[in-house]
Amino acid sequence: MQFFVFFFIFYPFYLFGQIVLSDSNSLKVIDNVPDQLATQVPRVYLQQFTGDASTITKLNKKTWKREQVEFLLLSSSVLQGFTCTGVSQFERKQVKDLVKACRRKGLNKVPLLETQLTCMYNYIRTEPDVTKFDLYPPDVLLYYDYSLVTQSSCRSYFQELADADFSVFSSVLSYKLTALFDNARSCLGIPSTTGLTADQVSVLGNMCCMLDGSYIKSSDPSILEKLKNCPDLTVDQAAAIVTLLTNGNTQYGTPSKWNQTTLTNLGMFPLYLPTSFYDKFDKVSKHMHSTEVIRQSIKNRSKRSTGQKPYCTVGNITQVTISDSTFPLDYDVTQFNNCLSNTVVKDNFDAITEKVDEVEYLKIVLQKLGEVYQVQVLGPASRVATIDDIRSWTITQVDTLSALMDSSNGDWDPSLAKEIISKYLAVAGNSLGRAELNAIKGPNLCSLDLSVIQSISSQNLKEAEALNVNNCTLEAKKELFNISSQSSRAITRKSPSYLLTKQFLGQ
Repeated sequence: MQFFVFFFIFYPFYLFGQIVLSDSNSLKVIDNVPDQLATQVPRVYLQQFTGDASTITKLNKKTWKREQVEFLLLSSSVLQGFTCTGVSQFERKQVKDLVKACRRKGLNKVPLLETQLTCMYNYIRTEPDVTKFDLYPPDVLLYYDYSLVTQSSCRSYFQELADADFSVFSSVLSYKLTALFDNARSCLGIPSTTGLTADQVSVLGNMCCMLDGSYIKSSDPSILEKLKNCPDLTVDQAAAIVTLLTNGNTQYGTPSKWNQTTLTNLGMFPLYLPTSFYDKFDKVSKHMHSTEVIRQSIKNRSKRSTGQKPYCTVGNITQVTISDSTFPLDYDVTQFNNCLSNTVVKDNFDAITEKVDEVEYLKIVLQKLGEVYQVQVLGPASRVATIDDIRSWTITQVDTLSALMDSSNGDWDPSLAKEIISKYLAVAGNSLGRAELNAIKGPNLCSLDLSVIQSISSQNLKEAEALNVNNCTLEAKKELFNISSQSSRAITRKSPSYLLTKQFLGQ
């Protein structure tokens, strides 16, 4: 089984196609696919399940993606797929129980989107226990009508809200952030001119991520631990954090006693703090693995590198050089090019691209890689390729196409994405099948001409993963909708066919 899973990971499209072809019955597909590989199951094969206990047990053991579990029975293990459409035929009590089942914290937290959260709130807002805040997911509390919260219960409301993800708000509802903090100030007695006490910091929790620098730098030092949980920090917030840290009144002590352990304990902060902050650490900062520190150092060196001689003066780049925590700090663009050989690139490609993320450096890596390595392993370096580079690549297999389209390596310019896909489709026998659509994803699909999109079959589109086509032209969306709806006689908001087609209905 371990060998099979290993083979599946590296040759997913071919193998999964064979599994589905062997028996496309939903229950048989679920029986045949290993639990950790269920994310490969096309959504069209998730419509025929019964509610018996054995089926639910099988489903709950498997790993699913959000767009898949919209089709599944809504047990507590697949709650990330909660939709208003999916629960529209449930009894109200069942929906309420599902909402409560989503109340999980830490690593088990159920990731929910704004559309799901507002739907949940609309189901529970008239319930008699709606103000028992500890019964419902913290993220749902974000969308409460604050008139439901009395002065006597507001503290418990904000205590439960402390674990919420405040970044979930869309731009349309972002005004609620300001209203929430204003209400918190009124409830907890937070002055408008001074910072937060330790108690107030404890109650607000993740809401501290909303505070501006003036609040942060005058707050109790315990706020630093809350700010570590923020998904991002502004320049103003980072400057306030530096002020708090350098005052010496935090758990990290005075700057004169800071060391490598201090940097480690600062967690994600080094990604945001200015270069000047590391002057407090003398040479220690040079050994930081912070991407941001290395990036800034590279930029500074690039600006200073003029008039370099066309040979290596710093020292040839070897495996040992690359493994050093300061690499590539000692190499400006010119020296990086002069000191890096094609062989070293070939033998240490992954290690180099983990350390280097500046475009000019990646261009050098791409150039040296040339014909030495497979296109499949270009990774982030592929994103600096030109159309001429792409025309020299060999793209005949769907797994190569998938590797190039991997969004974790960055977004493609539409013209380059079109060139890559067109090169693949130019190979005899290649087409936009299910595997290709899953590899390309929505945004890259939008780069194609309408005539190419029209070549997609209804069955392949139906079996493909959910596609984000927001960037497509209206004509392309219409064509995709027409193709998708060909296999569905009647599309209603309550049918699985609607769930398969709604992605093409526009925003």
